[in-house]
Order: sequence, then structure tokens, then C-alpha cells
Amino acid sequence: MLMDTIECDNGRSDGSVSRWGLLRNPEFLAIWFVGTATSTVRWLEVLALGIFVFDLTGSPFQVALMLILRMLPLVLVGPLTGVLAERANRRSIMISCLLVMSLICLGFAVLSWNVHLSVFYLGLSAVLNGLFWTLENPVRRPLIGEIVGTPQLGAAMSLDAVTFSGTRLLGPLLGGVFLEFYGLGGVFITGGVLYFLAALVSLKIRAHSHIYIEKSTSLKVLLGNTLHLLRSHRLLTGILAVTIIFNLWGIPFLSMIPVIGKEVLGLSPLPVGLLVSVEGAGALLGALYIVANGKLQHYRRLYTYGVLLYLVMVLGFSQMQWVFPSAVCLLLVGLGGGFFGAMQSALILMCVPPEMRSRMMGVLSLCIGTGALGFFHIGVLADWLGTQMAVATCALEGLLMLLIVRLIWPEVVGDQALPQQEPSIFVGRNQGSCPGVGEG
Repeated sequence: MLMDTIECDNGRSDGSVSRWGLLRNPEFLAIWFVGTATSTVRWLEVLALGIFVFDLTGSPFQVALMLILRMLPLVLVGPLTGVLAERANRRSIMISCLLVMSLICLGFAVLSWNVHLSVFYLGLSAVLNGLFWTLENPVRRPLIGEIVGTPQLGAAMSLDAVTFSGTRLLGPLLGGVFLEFYGLGGVFITGGVLYFLAALVSLKIRAHSHIYIEKSTSLKVLLGNTLHLLRSHRLLTGILAVTIIFNLWGIPFLSMIPVIGKEVLGLSPLPVGLLVSVEGAGALLGALYIVANGKLQHYRRLYTYGVLLYLVMVLGFSQMQWVFPSAVCLLLVGLGGGFFGAMQSALILMCVPPEMRSRMMGVLSLCIGTGALGFFHIGVLADWLGTQMAVATCALEGLLMLLIVRLIWPEVVGDQALPQQEPSIFVGRNQGSCPGVGEG
């Protein structure tokens, strides 16, 4: 996001030096690469497992089940991960988990070459990857803030959003290629290598002092402070409500693209991967637009109306019968998703004080994890009504809920403002609102 009103180190306020100057920071480049590598693996596996499971079972619900299992850990341990991340060294957590995930991927590659992988093994893979995903918001993204500092936080998150969107293009494309030519073992090998490279690059990151919370502070007090902040700040609640809508009724349709690609459009794995990557291309364009032209006061509108564009285009995609118009719809779906994705973490990190970032990002993980219910919902509807009708139904439900949220929390389309000053650090006491955030 173009931080066009942030005063940079050299006194300029256009944000350009802040943004591109980050590329000279080796620690930022390292954490940026980690996000790129892990996000590529995530999208690669989502596409490959979706195609493989549908070929194996012929059931759209089984395809959706893989993503349900991947997102379930976000619901079960997301907020707890956020609290625990405030009491430990995030760099050490990240490196250890990257190495573990590399070994897990290599283990599944060996299994795929020696035994017939059943849905059980694939589901286990999805759960393990989901456990690693719970660390993305409370560990890696707050670590970005510690590396670059608050004045450059928005610029750093904008560049991170660009690469995340880019991997939505690259990951499915690689998934289709490796599944077509090397089988599922090739997919797992690629994941293992990328996780290992990310762990090596993470060694360039210094151990930052970030522990704001005394270890004697109970989990009950910390969670109580978090709930108090949620209850007392309308904007924060509205932002999270939009996130829930996107994950319950928006993102689950991605699990149906391989099914529609094979059933309706008659495509093989590689063309299906290309079709999914079109959505990633749209997301990349949306994120690049934010970097080049995004105005701070428009952040909330880009966030909320990005979801609106996403759902409308999903509805259009559900009715298409040919490849080209389907690809156009997916490009616009990705554009809306790119606006939403570029704003999501940045709005929350700008809203809460540093000592609560991991906890609130853990709550964000919980909201993202509600997508597990969305995948279950669309999977059941697909088996009952057919894939295209299920996608259309979910899009219409999401549009209705977005209208309701817009009426209850009009702040989500108000003007965004920067914090006026660095929030003071507090431990074990309640704070009524996010300091310095304009309420529109």
C-alpha cells in the first residue's frame, strides 16, 4: 500500500523511498522470500490435491474436505498461537517449523512413490500444512513490523501482498505442471525444497526483541484484553466481519474450479492449473494497483468493495460454459481478491498497538479459519445441487451478508487515517479502542 502520508526517514511523504528502500534491507528481503516460498507451496498443493482427489473419488465434497482440513487448525488453535507467539522468539519458531514442514513434504513424496496414497494420507497432509499456516499471521507478519518499524509497515505489507498475489498465479501453474508430468510426488518434493530454502534464508534474520508481555501474565488476562478490544472498537469488528464473509462465502469457490474445469470445460490438469492461475494474475494486478495508486483514505473501501467485486464475478463464473469468458471472470475475481488481500493484514496491524499485534492476528487467523465451514457448505451443496449451482448459491449468500455488514458497520467504507502517534505499551490492562485510527 502506498503510504502516501507517512513521513519517511529522509523527510519525504510520498512513500516511494519508504517502499523501495525496503529492497535494500536484507532482513526484509529474507522475510519476504519466506512468505513467497511458503505461499507458493500452499497454492501449489491446493490445486494439485484438488485435482488428484477429484480423480481419485469423483466427489466435489471430498475436494472441499481437503481445504476444510487445511483450515481447521486456524479455527482450533489460531487465537492461542497468537498469544503464545508473544512469549517466544518468532524467528526461532519460524525456522523450526519450516524445517519440520520440509521433512514432512519429503516424507509424503517418498510415500507417494512407494504406496498408493489414500484420501486419509492426503487429509493428513492438509492438516499438517494447516498447522503451519496458523503461524503466518501471528508470527511472520508481526515479524515484518519488527524488522522494518512502524513508519515503513504499510509499505512492507504492500510488497508482501504483491508477492502473495503473485504466488496465486505461480502456485497453481506449478501444481498443474508437476501433477501432469511428475505426479503427486513431484508436488511434495517441490514443497520440501521450497520450505528448506526458506529456512536457510531465515537465518539472515536477527532475533528481534519483541516480547511485550510478562510471562507471569495469565492467558486469561491476555485473552480478556483481546475480547475487550474487539467489543469496544466497531471498526476492528467490522473489518473482521468482512474477512469472515470472504472466507465463508468467497474463497471456498476456489475448491470447485478444478471440478468445473474437468466437468464443465473438459480440461486436463495443466489447463486447469492455467485457469486457476488467471485468478492469481488478477490478484497480482490488484495488489500492484494498490502499490502504485492506493490512497490511504481509500483503504477501507478497497477492502470492502474488493469483496463485492469478488463475489459478483464468482456469480458470473458459475454460469459460464466456455473457457475464455470463464477466464475473464476469474481475472476480475482475482482483482477484487487482490484489493481485499492487500488491505486485510495492514488495516489490522495499523489499528492495534504493537504489543497486541500477534494476538489480534491470531484472531484474524480464527476468522480466516471459518472458511472451513464455507468449504463444507459448498461441498455439500455441490453434491446436492451440482457444482455450478453451489457456487452461485454461495456467491448470492455472501452478497446478502456483505450488504448486512455494510449497514451495521458503515465504518468499513469510511476514510482510513494513520495512527497519530506510536501506541504506548501496556500489559494486563484493557484498552478501549485502537489508538489513532480514524473512524470515518
